[in-house]
Amino acid sequence: MTETSATGQRRNGHMGRLWFIGPFPPPLHGQSNFNVAMEAYLAARASLVRQPTGSGLVGNLIRTLHIVIRILFFARRGDRAYLSLPGQAGAWLFAPIVAALRLRRVPHFIHHHSFRPLNLFPSRPLQLLVALGGASQVHIALSRRMATLLNERYLEGRRTGGVRTLSNAYLFGPLLQCERRPARAPTLGHMSVLTREKGVFYLLELFERLRRHAPEFRLVIAGPTADPELRAALEGMAARHPSHFEYRGAVSGEEKERFYRDIDIFALPTTLVDEAEPLVLLEAYGRGIDAVASLTGCIADRLRTPSHALSLDPESDCQALLQLANRGDWEQVRTACVTHARAIHEMAREEAEELFPELLHEIASPRPV
Repeated sequence: MTETSATGQRRNGHMGRLWFIGPFPPPLHGQSNFNVAMEAYLAARASLVRQPTGSGLVGNLIRTLHIVIRILFFARRGDRAYLSLPGQAGAWLFAPIVAALRLRRVPHFIHHHSFRPLNLFPSRPLQLLVALGGASQVHIALSRRMATLLNERYLEGRRTGGVRTLSNAYLFGPLLQCERRPARAPTLGHMSVLTREKGVFYLLELFERLRRHAPEFRLVIAGPTADPELRAALEGMAARHPSHFEYRGAVSGEEKERFYRDIDIFALPTTLVDEAEPLVLLEAYGRGIDAVASLTGCIADRLRTPSHALSLDPESDCQALLQLANRGDWEQVRTACVTHARAIHEMAREEAEELFPELLHEIASPRPV
């Protein structure tokens, strides 16, 4: 059992601990990246029992059995648990963990990072987790819409601890800076782990349509892809439009900041069933970049204005983007985007002030959230 704490020496077993159960890198993905940040935050405030889940079917089964045995034999009075729930088949493996926590009377908080159970309602794994959890089970959603749907579809009529909210913006607060826009052709941008579900093929089609109306339009795409057809499409677009299209591959650090400096509108036409609260939207707003996106997951709660929702109809979205690109108030828009990002972060701070004292009740050191 791995136990970490900045204040563990003074507990000496007399105070409860927080069991942190969920995926950690490797592999690195959105949820494991979030868990690294959450672990660092919580370890500064409580004694943690870090229990990483595995990867792959065999690895997950072995780690689940290991975690269940640890809980049954080593959980003690006053402990609590934080569960970072995966969005796909791995959710089934949390059922024996929840059962063990209930058997040992350990209150537990389930943090949802995926919209899959809501998009594919009903989700049998989530129904089972709720049935096993009892009144000491609390759910954490990423936005109000997510919380409402969780409550309506899975928790109403059940004896649970209810739903709390915590935006990703709390631990991944966007960099708030607004540089003056240089004189250039209107430039659309997209960055993600590039897949069909993220809408990259649709974005390429939309770009071709935009250029028929406005030949000066530019598109910059960044991010890795494991799809050979998608990579071929990106390389083909770069060959056909070398002055108006760029594919930059995976970016980080200064290259990532350059990507944001080089675009005017961030586009996210995602249809990914797991899509919840994309960090790229928060990052774009924090840098003064306006955004358009499809209304999946928590995106409706994060768009600066409902009029920036993508319909995923190419002609309709083309006309909407042409109107956005022909504006003469870019500096006002950039200021409004940073203001919007600041408001999201402030809301997340208020959510944290409500959630963490409850999560860390009687196990945390006396430090402010």
